[in-house]
Amino acid sequence: MNHAKGAVLLALVLFAPACGRDTLPEPPPGSAAPRTEAKAASGPPEAAGIRYLERVTGGAAATERLPLVVAIHGLGDRPESFVRLFDPIEGRMRVVVPYGTTPYSDGFSWFPLARRDPAKLAEGTALAADGLAAMLEELERSRPTRGRPIVTGFSQGGMLSFTLAVKHPERIGEALPLAGLLAPPLYPSSWPMGKFAPKVHAFHGDADTMVPLAGATETVRTLVAVGFSAELTTYPGVGHTVSASMRGDWQKALEAAAARAAASHP
Repeated sequence: MNHAKGAVLLALVLFAPACGRDTLPEPPPGSAAPRTEAKAASGPPEAAGIRYLERVTGGAAATERLPLVVAIHGLGDRPESFVRLFDPIEGRMRVVVPYGTTPYSDGFSWFPLARRDPAKLAEGTALAADGLAAMLEELERSRPTRGRPIVTGFSQGGMLSFTLAVKHPERIGEALPLAGLLAPPLYPSSWPMGKFAPKVHAFHGDADTMVPLAGATETVRTLVAVGFSAELTTYPGVGHTVSASMRGDWQKALEAAAARAAASHP
C-alpha cells in the first residue's frame, strides 16, 4: 500500500471545511417509539474504566445470552443521543454505548483532532481502540454473550470500528463503520495466515466534507487487498450524516450480523 497516497487522502479529511461536533439527525416525525429497554442501574456502569449505557432490543431480557453490539458515538456526541439510532431495531441484541473518554462541547471525544499529522491520528485512534478492546474483553466476561461482539460507530466511532478490526481482530466478529476511515499509518501491509479477519461493511455519503469518501474507499481497498471480507456502500449526495437510506441499509446489516452471532456458539 502506498502510504504517501494514504497521507494525501488523510489530509483531505483533516482539513475539510467543517470540523465541529458529530451528531446524527433527529428521528423523523412519526417514527416508531423506542423499542430499547434500559438495564436497571443506579448510575452508568463501567468496564475497563470506560462508562457506558446499556440497552437490550427486540423485547429481550437483560439476563438473556445475546449478541453484543458496541456502538461508538462521534465527536461531541453522547450515548444518550447516539442510542436512538437503535430505536427501530427489532432483532434481539445487547447494545452497549460507551462514553467518550474526554469532554468535548456538551458531549465527549475519543481522541484529539490530528490536524496535519497522520501519525498523531493513528496514535490517537490506536490508543482509544486499545481501551475499547479491554472494555470488550471485560463485557464478554460479565455479560451473557453469543458469538463475537459487533462494533459500529459514526465518524470518530466509525474510525474506531475500523481500527478495532485491524488492531484487535480477536475481540470482534464484525465491524459496521459509518462515515469513518482507518488512519493510513495503521493500514496493514499483509495479514498473517490463519489470523482471524473480522467481516467489515462500511457506509459513507459521497458528499461528506468532514470525512470524505476517499478515505473510506482507500481503507476498504486496503483491507480487501490483505484478505479481509470488506465492502463499502455509498450514498449519492449524502454528507456527514446518516440518511434514511443509509440507516435502513445499516439496520439490515446489523440485524444480519446479530443473527450470525446468535447462531454461533457462545
